[in-house]
Amino acid sequence: MPLSPKTILSGWKNYLDKSEVTEDTAKQRAVVCATCSNAKQGKLLAFIKDSLTEIKGAYCALCHCPLSAKVRSTDICPDNKWNDPI
Repeated sequence: MPLSPKTILSGWKNYLDKSEVTEDTAKQRAVVCATCSNAKQGKLLAFIKDSLTEIKGAYCALCHCPLSAKVRSTDICPDNKWNDPI
């Protein structure tokens, strides 16, 4: 389930901007992702700094997106575990 380039860029933009609304939603999503069996650790992703330590270095095994950007994107969880879109 690949994301569109626009959605990917949106997630990285929100990662860099860290608006309060986006970060609140991202924190809620990160808690869900931290306990998800689809969250995997990536070797290169471990070097991306993130205030959400629960998902640092992780990616989604279903869509292969880095969770640092995914939780801040306008996309939905591919496993339908998030209840609130940004």
